[in-house]
Amino acid sequence: MTLNNQIKSKYGPYAIILSAAFVVYGLIYLFSDGFFLTSFNVYNSFSRQAAAWLSGSLSLPENVPWLELAVFDGNYYVPFPPVPSIIMLPFVLLFGINTPDNAIAVFISLCSLIYAYKLGQIILGNKWYAVFLSLFLVLGTNYLHISLWGAVWYIAQNMAFLFMLMAFYYTSTENPKHSYIALFALCASMGSRTFNIIYLPVVLYLINKRENTTFGNFIVRTLVYSIPAFIMGAFILWLNYARFGSVFEFGYNYLPEFVNDPHGMFYSGRILLNLGRMFFSFNLTEFPMFFGFAFWVASPIVISFFVYFIFYIYKIIAKKSASLSVNEQGHDYKYVVFCILILTIVHIFIFSLYRTLGGHQFGSRYTIDTLPAFYLGLVYMIRMQSPGKFMYLNIIPLLFGLILNFLGTIRYFSYYYG
Repeated sequence: MTLNNQIKSKYGPYAIILSAAFVVYGLIYLFSDGFFLTSFNVYNSFSRQAAAWLSGSLSLPENVPWLELAVFDGNYYVPFPPVPSIIMLPFVLLFGINTPDNAIAVFISLCSLIYAYKLGQIILGNKWYAVFLSLFLVLGTNYLHISLWGAVWYIAQNMAFLFMLMAFYYTSTENPKHSYIALFALCASMGSRTFNIIYLPVVLYLINKRENTTFGNFIVRTLVYSIPAFIMGAFILWLNYARFGSVFEFGYNYLPEFVNDPHGMFYSGRILLNLGRMFFSFNLTEFPMFFGFAFWVASPIVISFFVYFIFYIYKIIAKKSASLSVNEQGHDYKYVVFCILILTIVHIFIFSLYRTLGGHQFGSRYTIDTLPAFYLGLVYMIRMQSPGKFMYLNIIPLLFGLILNFLGTIRYFSYYYG
């Protein structure tokens, strides 16, 4: 193979996926009235918080009426996990609070696309399958809707999405030292979206597979690998305590909407109604939309996950393939798939306790947090079931998800910027 062909083979897939993203993103900018890469983001809570930190204060200097701020002891605080503000610090030093949030959001989404490809490629060993599946995840799901806007709610989910993919990727390589990065990335994901910590068992299981040692040694090594994550986690807990007097309080309970709600932030009486909305609401054209619609419609990669899962279970029961659960290295990954199924269900159940399911949105914004896990499970099932030509049947849900979220996102941004 010539040097030129080697370069094409190595970097060609990246060129394809990034080009596809540029085309889709460019068309969204083209058709969204007034929304551009350089559009100013007024919902810049994280930049304001970073600016306050740089000035030596944990609270904002004043109330900003259009932002969701926690009010505690007469001070105004950003009530969301703080990792996005940490990332914003260098940008605030350069731009003040007028940071280029939309451009940062796009950069994060492109990184998510790259890591989705890398994760698919390292598990499947087939770069073209990985190209296809990474485009499915990033452009063919509800993630497309949150990937371009730098608003406080969206950019936090965007960052958490990337960090979750990074955590899964760095547990899937052959380098044990990547466990440092994996656990740190998981902590950063949790420090952007708190309940992403629910996927810790998957990360630990994959690290244990790679370590291939005794349980005692695994515990010791994992504690060492966790040192960077512990440092970040300690900062997050200290920040909570310094602001609200509790290491577990981010400030949500001091938001006016929850202070004025007799049931508070979490309430079991919302479960059935919210689960109905997340599973069985099909108001795809409702606008403005405040509770979203069925998450598996907004993100049809979930449908693909369950189709593969049904075939996977059938083949296990029928015992038609001895290689369903064990890959060529002899590692058993069926536990990862079942663990992902259970944890994503628990994650969605937690969302059902919330009051708003994410406020104004298109699709099912909260459930986007589950997509990296669904993606990981899907990739493993595809690997264990020898995808062949049936892989590309997924182009149908991919195109449906792309068109649906493309049109919904354009309408949504035109509402805010038109």
